[in-house]
Amino acid sequence: MLFGLPWYAIIAIVAIAGGIYAGIREKEMRLEEKRLTSSKESQELRKMIFNLKSRVENLEAIATEQESAKGEITLDDIEIKGDIDGNNSSSTKVRG
Repeated sequence: MLFGLPWYAIIAIVAIAGGIYAGIREKEMRLEEKRLTSSKESQELRKMIFNLKSRVENLEAIATEQESAKGEITLDDIEIKGDIDGNNSSSTKVRG
């Protein structure tokens, strides 16, 4: 007899304590798995954002190159749209 308890009571107490400990460890493992999964997803999203930024920069460079090859922009190409005084909602062309 340990602590005045019979052997079968000690076995039950150890089993209950072991079950509680196993449950706590399982919960910790699930939380760790979620943290790792979210970390992996954030890394993938960072890679996708970097890829998209480089694609946008590439497209901007191509558009700039094509625009410079096209020639200078004249005032006839520029349209001014919007309300100047708040009442006029039509678009007008600027002639130079």
